[in-house]
Amino acid sequence: NPELVVPVIERNSVALKEQGVRHPMKVMAAIKNLSEGESFVFPDGTVINRDDVVDKDRRGRKVVICGDTADARALEYLAMGADVLIHECTNAYLKGLDRDTNMRSVMFDAKNHGHSTPQIAGDFARRVGAKKLLLNHFSARYRGDQSIESLKIMTRIERQAIESSGLPEDCVACAWDFMELPVPSHN
Repeated sequence: NPELVVPVIERNSVALKEQGVRHPMKVMAAIKNLSEGESFVFPDGTVINRDDVVDKDRRGRKVVICGDTADARALEYLAMGADVLIHECTNAYLKGLDRDTNMRSVMFDAKNHGHSTPQIAGDFARRVGAKKLLLNHFSARYRGDQSIESLKIMTRIERQAIESSGLPEDCVACAWDFMELPVPSHN
């Protein structure tokens, strides 16, 4: 809580400089870095208890972004327990839409070009224990507009990722332009 500390620092600025503190405002960092229960005593005798001016530690949120990647193993350790995994999903095999190809061929082509499929993204999400999976960077084959046909295609891609990830359907989505995704804090 800077409003409580700044006036005390300003009042003690000259004395702090005389004690060798070149930038008295850096005392705020020193107070923040104290252990719980510890205090800082200013030259004029004012005592600031860390717990009175520093919020309790809280766990952050982890968002992991996998760009063009057919193999994200190098990120696996860092991605463990991600709150949100954003994973590219350039290629997908959609029976009835894709002609003259099959799942195996699409998977091969995706990997050869450094891209992923919903299955690759979903499998990675499962391995790292991601809580949400957001797919992006789709092939130009998918228009990505708001038409019913485009929404059906994106829903089929989501379904493939859901099956591979084991995540509930409300935790997997295909991204769209200007999408906002809430990432709840850990309280």
